[in-house]
Amino acid sequence: MSDVKEGAKDIARDIIISVIIVAVIFGGLYAYSGVWPPIVVIESGSMQHGSDSHIGTIDTGDIVIVKKVYSPDDITTYIEGRLKGYQTYGDYGDVIIYNYQRSIIHRAIAYLEWEGSHWKVRGVNYSNLPNWLYIDKDQITIYNVTSNPDDMIIIHLNKLNHNVVGDSGFITMGDHNREEYGPTAYDQNGADGFLPICPKLVNFNMIEGVARGEIPWFGAIKLYLTGTNIQEIPPSTNLWLGISLTTLIAASFLVDYAIDHRDELMAKIKEKFKKETEEEYEDSED
Repeated sequence: MSDVKEGAKDIARDIIISVIIVAVIFGGLYAYSGVWPPIVVIESGSMQHGSDSHIGTIDTGDIVIVKKVYSPDDITTYIEGRLKGYQTYGDYGDVIIYNYQRSIIHRAIAYLEWEGSHWKVRGVNYSNLPNWLYIDKDQITIYNVTSNPDDMIIIHLNKLNHNVVGDSGFITMGDHNREEYGPTAYDQNGADGFLPICPKLVNFNMIEGVARGEIPWFGAIKLYLTGTNIQEIPPSTNLWLGISLTTLIAASFLVDYAIDHRDELMAKIKEKFKKETEEEYEDSED
């Protein structure tokens, strides 16, 4: 009977420790991010760079920390980031999490402000545009998005309905959507055969935060449990998730073993230290 009680105590202790660890982790994440929940699980491959998982990019099954922003100026667009060499998640500018019918995580490409008769792009000097950027009243063209000179982003300003999109906001785009669907696959585009993900500019009230940091692979557990887009989980994510879980389980058993046999282990360590000390003393006398 005492063994059963001891086993129950051990289980209760493990549960309490686990709850405390989770509470500390999420408390720390909330203190850093300023939003709740402070993390999002990536459920699709719209931000992937290629078909496999890479640390430093946003892949299906990753977990991303969401950081609160206090104004549109806290977000650096692709255009602004490229002008000053600022990158996140494998490309220029910030990745934002915004809500339009569902939570969407895509890169901010440009911030547009309505000037009464035309759109103005924030953060650029119109009299001194770089050679990779072209802007007129009808279109923004960003050249050389990758090492391929033909790879570009094209935003049709003349197709944005001011009454629908509002006075200002972000043009957003998934990194992988551009690779898969072409240069006009930004979220607000209803032309060229690409269905708009969000038919209006992403304004500040729609934004949940910016992506900061990455916990790779572990979000795939939620996708498997809910049956969400399992086919989009990269093969390497499954591999590294398996290795990580195996390592954590093994480490847990080792910690439990060390706690249960701490007196025995301490005695062995002391004995080994004593033996080494005696051998060093004998060598010094010789």
